[in-house]
Amino acid sequence: IDEAHERSLNIDFLLGYLHRLLPERPDLKLIITSATFDTAKFSRHFHDAPIIEVSGRTYPVELRYRDLEPDEPGRSATDQVQGIIAAVDELAGEGNGDVLVFLSGEREIHDTADALRHHFTDTGQPHTEVLPLYARLSTVEQHRIFQPHRGRRIVLATNVAETSLTVPGVRYVVDTGAARISRYSHRLKVQRLPIEPISQASADQQADRGK
Repeated sequence: IDEAHERSLNIDFLLGYLHRLLPERPDLKLIITSATFDTAKFSRHFHDAPIIEVSGRTYPVELRYRDLEPDEPGRSATDQVQGIIAAVDELAGEGNGDVLVFLSGEREIHDTADALRHHFTDTGQPHTEVLPLYARLSTVEQHRIFQPHRGRRIVLATNVAETSLTVPGVRYVVDTGAARISRYSHRLKVQRLPIEPISQASADQQADRGK
């Protein structure tokens, strides 16, 4: 079972089913993998299963938390787009390097891209490129993120960039803390994609996407 930290309904069901099945099937070998989950808890759940760690090249990661707070008493909270713009501007003062921004869906990506492009035009930053990245994007458009470029690049992505691929040149990551999670509605009998807070393990994995 790969990417067990995602804790989807399918993964949780499989973990529970296999937990009951393993005592009856000693010939069955189960391997659970993830870069960020709590290995000790999973080991205890599966009767103190052995833990195998594969170490790789790591980089120090500094975490910063920015709440969307009201600017003044009585004013509404800063919306997500303005919060991302503020974070991108803050990172611009830290040095060179591209920025990867995690968003919950296509609509949020397009709204943020438009706002960032207008912001960079208004503030005189013409060499900053804004690129979207999501599953329904054409292959040609997706491959643009791998092409060499000059100046600074802001990649706006769904969680497809969490584990499915690595965006080159990224030094900073901005995580909004939300994603569209597939849920089945028993009342409506349909599959839904509500926006929900991501798990702590997913947040840790997304934070490690910069180099």
